[in-house]
This record gives sequence, C-alpha cells and structure tokens, in this order.
Amino acid sequence: MKISTNLFFQRASQQLVGNQDRLAEVQLQLGTGKKINNASDAPDKASTLQRLRTLMAQQESYKGNLEKLTERLNNQDTALRNVSSMMTRLKELSVQYANGTLSADQRRIAAIEVRGIRDQIYSLANTKDSNALGLFGGSRVGVDAFSQSGVYAGDQTKTEVPIGDARVISNRRSGTDVFMPVTRTGPGGPTSVGFFKVIDDLAAGLDANRIDDVKRSIEEINTLHQGISLAQADVGADLSAVESQSNNIEDQLIRMKGLVSDLQDVDYAEAVTRMQKEMLGLQAAQSSFAQLSKLSLFNYIG
Repeated sequence: MKISTNLFFQRASQQLVGNQDRLAEVQLQLGTGKKINNASDAPDKASTLQRLRTLMAQQESYKGNLEKLTERLNNQDTALRNVSSMMTRLKELSVQYANGTLSADQRRIAAIEVRGIRDQIYSLANTKDSNALGLFGGSRVGVDAFSQSGVYAGDQTKTEVPIGDARVISNRRSGTDVFMPVTRTGPGGPTSVGFFKVIDDLAAGLDANRIDDVKRSIEEINTLHQGISLAQADVGADLSAVESQSNNIEDQLIRMKGLVSDLQDVDYAEAVTRMQKEMLGLQAAQSSFAQLSKLSLFNYIG
C-alpha cells in the first residue's frame, strides 16, 4: 500500500509541476513579448537569432558609415558645383578680354573680378564639413587644403570606409585630384603650374595689359574646368554607389527584422489561448489531486 501511495503522489506532483512550468513559460512569453527568453528554450532558434542579430549589427554599422559618407559627398558636390560655375565665368572673362580692341583700364577692372572669383574658389577648396574636417586635403583634414598662395598643404592619402561586405569607398579626396595643375610650355620646356597660379597669372596679365598672357589663360582655364568636371563626375559616382548600397542595406535590414520577428515575437492570440488551456489543465490537476488524495482503502470497504 505504501508503494502505491508514494507512486500516486510522485506522479501527481510531476503532473502539477509540469502544468505550472508550462503556465509560467507562457506567462513569461506574454510578459516579454518573446517566444524565446532563454537559449535553452529552443537552442537551434536561439542560435539562429544570435546570427541574425550579429548580421544586423554589422549592417547597422555599414549604414552609419554610409550616412557620414553621404553628408561628406554632398558637401563636396555642392562645393564643386559652385567652383564649376565660377570657372565658367573665368573662361568668359579670359575670352572676352583677350580681344585686342579693349583698353588697359577695362582689363584692370576685369582683373579685380578675377581676383574676387579666385578668393571664392580658394574658400571653397578649403571647405569643411559639419565636424570641421576639410573636404579636399586627403587625410590632413584638420588644416586648410591650400595655403593663401595656392600651395597644396594636404596629402594623397585615401581612407577606405567599409560600406558592405567586401565593398569600400574612400572618404578622403586629395585636393590635387580636384584642383589639378596644368602643364605650361615655355622657353625652358614644359612646367607644371598649380591651379591657383593659373588664375593668379590671368589676373596679373589683365592688370598689366599683357594680351598674350590672357590668351594663354583661355586654354589653361578650360583645362582646370575639365579637372573640376571630372571630380564632379567622380563624386557623383560615389554618391550613386552610396545611395544604391543604402537602399540595399535597408532592404536587408527589413528582411532580417522580419526573420527575427518570426522567430522571436509572440503571437498574442495563440499565447493567450495556450495560457487559458494551461490554467484549466492546472486547475483540473489540482482539483483531481485534492480529491484523490483524500481516498484510502477504507473508502472501498463495506
């Protein structure tokens, strides 16, 4: 009789504990909104969730890099569009004042405008972003890319920023790749002349009424403008790549968040139904245990 009674209480206790554990589990799920609250709940799914979270964190990191790159590239694009507009004006002035019929006084007045344009381009060449980092100095972002005399003070370093798996874009742009020098042929042979020196020579030629110098500047200014146009195209290509990659990452994040939700998020309607079922089961088990525990062999005698 002792053996039968012990077995009865053991099995009843196990049933009650099982009911209570299942009820506690569904209540925890409803409280947290998560189907998996401990790795032991579903090891395979927990492992998959961890991999997904790692991938999402990596994509978020790429997304942050892209946002910074977009701001920097937009700043470069704006600066170069303004420079391009000014280069167009410089070409117009060099062609107009190469005309021999104009007077020396007219050319001196034009020289004033050329120097004003030069100062504006110089300011744009030293443009900084919202973090006070130079746009056209290579990795030397803390100093002006060009000195007042037009000498390049930056470097040629290009820092590659990861924007995706095995995909990078440089967030540094060398000033000499944008404000390119020209090759000038003179008595001593070809020499390299800096971007701002070409503009300074145009202003000096106008000021001194040297028509040959003004005529020479027409082709040189055109060459400078072509360099700016190439830099604009390069920035535009980077912006296009950044936009495309941003869209791709957004799509990936949406997809992975959906997978995480499918694995993790509780279906409240199903969970509430399951909780009610477990509560009824627990109540029934407790009631049965209470009734059966009162019985003994004497209930069956007589």
